[in-house]
Formats: sequence, structure tokens, C-alpha cells
Amino acid sequence: MGLGPMPTAKQDINDFRDRVKRIGNPRNTSYYDRDLGMEIPKRVSHKEIKKKNKKPSVLSTLLVSVILGGLGLMFAQVVRIRYFGLTEPSNLVLYLELFIAFWAVVMLAALMDRRKTSERIAQVVGVAVMMVAGHNIIWRWPDQLAIIYTPAHVEQVLETTTQHSVVVRGSVYGL
Repeated sequence: MGLGPMPTAKQDINDFRDRVKRIGNPRNTSYYDRDLGMEIPKRVSHKEIKKKNKKPSVLSTLLVSVILGGLGLMFAQVVRIRYFGLTEPSNLVLYLELFIAFWAVVMLAALMDRRKTSERIAQVVGVAVMMVAGHNIIWRWPDQLAIIYTPAHVEQVLETTTQHSVVVRGSVYGL
């Protein structure tokens, strides 16, 4: 035993014409829809549209793009270490890591609709910052990142770098 169809009043073509006439009346800002049982606005003001479609600030947009760049390089490092097993630094490893990072950034940017020139530049900055200072994240959370990377890689980073430093082509500079 369930609910059957609700009974509705029989309507003919005159009811339809009256409804169209009420909707088309230029003095109406809204009309009553009997099926929905509520007033429906005919037009929405530009203020309402602008208020709902508020754009995010430039700073937050660029910050998200920098984070996307950092995540892209982090993904590239995980692929390089876990799947390719390349742990020794070399030019080939650097170029492979950059290729995978920029591929990941392009994919993430497409998913999040971050394709403007300024956002692309911020993504490249994110990759560069992660490349020179990303090891500080390992210093901050070594146990958690040993799960993401490998424990051997985390140990290698902790032995070869110092906390709050930057690494440029193998040279460690403390801040």
C-alpha cells in the first residue's frame, strides 16, 4: 500500500492561456505557479547575479596555484622514488622529475580550472619552491612522509640536509 498519484484539477486550454498571459504581463515581477505552489521570479537583477558569483581574491587564487605546483613536484618525487627506484641525484633524474611534475601540474590545473597565465607562473613557482625547500616538509613530518615516500629516502634526506634550509643543485644552504 503506497501513495498513488495526487489528484489535480482538470485544466483546459483556457487555463493554459490565462497562465501564459499572467506570465507575459510586463508589470509582473513574479508569477504564481500552481504546480509548485509558490511565487516564481521572472527576472533576476544584476545585483543578485553578481552577489552570487563573487570571484575569489587574486592572492588566494595564486596561493592555490603555488600549492598545486608543490603537489605536482611531490607527486613526481613519489613516482620517481617508489616506482622508478631512482634515489641518486643526476641530470636524468632531475629532468624526469621535472617532466612528471609539470605533467601532474597540467592535469591538476585542468581539473581545478587554473589555466590563466598568472596561475601558470604561480604553478611553476610552486614547483621551484618545492624543489629547493620541499625537504623541510620531511623534517616537519618524517614518520608520515616515510609512508608516502620510503623510509630509506626519508633517512637520506634527514642525513644530507638540515632543518630550515634550501637545497640548490646538491648544495645545502641553512637559513
